[in-house]
Amino acid sequence: MNEAFYSLPTVFVLGLAFGLGPCTVTCLPFLGPVFLAGDGGLRQSWKIVAPFSAGRLAAYSALGCFSALAGASVDRVIHLPGVTWVWGGATVAMGLLVWRQSFRRARQGCAASACSGVQDHPLFPGGLFFMGVGMAATPCAPLATVMITAAATGNLVAGLQLGLSFGMGAVVAPALVFGVGVAYFGQRIRLILADWRADLERAGALLLMLVGLGTILG
Repeated sequence: MNEAFYSLPTVFVLGLAFGLGPCTVTCLPFLGPVFLAGDGGLRQSWKIVAPFSAGRLAAYSALGCFSALAGASVDRVIHLPGVTWVWGGATVAMGLLVWRQSFRRARQGCAASACSGVQDHPLFPGGLFFMGVGMAATPCAPLATVMITAAATGNLVAGLQLGLSFGMGAVVAPALVFGVGVAYFGQRIRLILADWRADLERAGALLLMLVGLGTILG
């Protein structure tokens, strides 16, 4: 237990390094179109970042627990087809939601400020949560290291701490990049390209559906 506790800062830094590099890049095809379809602003952006990050944290914590209970890395679990179906299916569903909301606005003939945005749809947080779960449960060397460490402890609480610590490090950078940076520039892009907003939304929706199908098909 103490060994696991002392390794928590190291695991956090490992997650932070992962989040600063490949993780942020990987998030872009999934979260970018959702931001373009949103209404902009920091408050609205966190309606996207929060459930997505919560899904990733939940998955990392669960993987740490499972590894500790099994006494072995459960990396084979994250290669199962069901994981890619969760991630890809949630992404396709999000694309369909963005597509539907775009045409709904056009039918109502109202501006973004006069209609409820995609972030206000009741299925929106759940879709993002499962996108985060699926993304976190994909194979990567840093995650495998965390699961091996959790397995070595053989302790459920230690495994939870390790998974959660890695997850907190991994979500910090993408959350700031998308919650602040992309939200700001996305809002500027929407103002500049206001006349093509509907086309941008639908193009983003199609991109999400294609990325989701590609994830399902491997």
